[in-house]
Amino acid sequence: MSGAPTTTFHEAYPLKDLRPADYNPRHLSDEAFARLQESIGRHGVVKPVILNADGTLVAGHQRTKAMTALGMSHTPAVMLGTKVRLTDEIQFNLLHNRVETEASVVYAQPGPIGAWSYIPWQSIEVAVSRNKPFQQAINYMTGGHGPWGSVVIDDQGQIALNAEYAVVAAANHFDVLAWTCASSDAAVLVADLTGEYGVYDWTGLEDQAPVYNQHIIQPKRLRQYTSLRKAGKLAYKSEVWEKLALPRLRKRPETRVVDFGAGHGDYAKKLRPEGFQIDDYEPFRTTPGKYAVDIRGVVSMIRTVEKRVAQHGLYEMVVLDSVINATTSLDYQHWVLTTVNALVAADGTVCIGTRNLLAEQAFENKQHATSANDATRLSFLDSENVDMRFMQGKWMRIRYHTPESLKELLEAYFGDVTVAGRSNATLRAICKDPLPLSDLDYEKALDEEFNMPYPNDFRHGRHKRLVEILVKLVKERNDRST
Repeated sequence: MSGAPTTTFHEAYPLKDLRPADYNPRHLSDEAFARLQESIGRHGVVKPVILNADGTLVAGHQRTKAMTALGMSHTPAVMLGTKVRLTDEIQFNLLHNRVETEASVVYAQPGPIGAWSYIPWQSIEVAVSRNKPFQQAINYMTGGHGPWGSVVIDDQGQIALNAEYAVVAAANHFDVLAWTCASSDAAVLVADLTGEYGVYDWTGLEDQAPVYNQHIIQPKRLRQYTSLRKAGKLAYKSEVWEKLALPRLRKRPETRVVDFGAGHGDYAKKLRPEGFQIDDYEPFRTTPGKYAVDIRGVVSMIRTVEKRVAQHGLYEMVVLDSVINATTSLDYQHWVLTTVNALVAADGTVCIGTRNLLAEQAFENKQHATSANDATRLSFLDSENVDMRFMQGKWMRIRYHTPESLKELLEAYFGDVTVAGRSNATLRAICKDPLPLSDLDYEKALDEEFNMPYPNDFRHGRHKRLVEILVKLVKERNDRST
């Protein structure tokens, strides 16, 4: 910790001097706010708020509101040694609300009951270490900004709250700020502080996460690792292509396919030379090695799809892999699925893959991470099971589904839906029998999906002929089905 900025603990920081951050991603219901006040009234403030170096409140907004409502005038606070950017402010806020865990079992030297003290890192004994992802995230933030957290320890020396923080402190040799409680009170205190206190709400970041940013999370399928140790091994294969689409195509190679939201188009590029009839469309296809979207390439893909459906009609198969998990809103999710409904023939098949919520939740509870990426991955889900992540300097949305929620969603667009499998990352589904939707739904969805917004509100406007053809073909398909 010698290179990290110094943090300062204030046992009684004036509430009147706090300046709330512009953005707080956690919202409390009236019931949760009342429970928070009851907890503070029963135990006091056993968890300091976090302040940026300029005095801005980084984490602890709801607690300070509760303290004010209770007539309190001061709060314990940890002030960071240097001013941090917005992304780290939010990360502090998120971690501050997530490190109250009891997964690890840790013992240390307690201080006086009902008082703050510092635990010498040499006294920390880690009996059981779990929640590696949390530890890695805490390690990253303490390494960059100093020891900002704290623990609650009982008078028998067991860490009751924030045990993962103590594990990181022992590994990195820094003392830990601690509140000591009587062991007879520890169970009630833990129950009070680990209850549900609000939900995440990402609407405050909408302006910083425009639709076109989503191309950053497109997986690079069928790419090889560059290291000699892993030479020849593929970095990512699509489960949707390998388990759903390709087995069907091997039986019927003449099937006409469109890979909608194809990312870098790796499967289409690989399979077309083998004789398969596969078109791909990706509205945020980037110029190789660049961040900028390849608008000319996007328009070329639209022209190809336009020519194909004009000559041969709707597609016999649509592949939608890792797309609905990257939609930035429920509107875009609806437009994507409406467009896929419009692209597929009456007797066609849609192969879908999206993020698996149950696997993500199980991952966070497992004892050990298997890779560096695993170790630093944490989810902070809102009421719609959407997480926001900061990747390559941009904010990204990632949406998760359970088998039940995916099936319910897809049944609004297809009469025959089968959840066809799952893995640690992906839920897979097969959809048939596209349901007739309203003309307005089709027109709006096709207009949005084939004319997506780009930086500076630019839209290419080269999609109108394709939309006209698809609206006509869909109307004919739906009329026949009725």
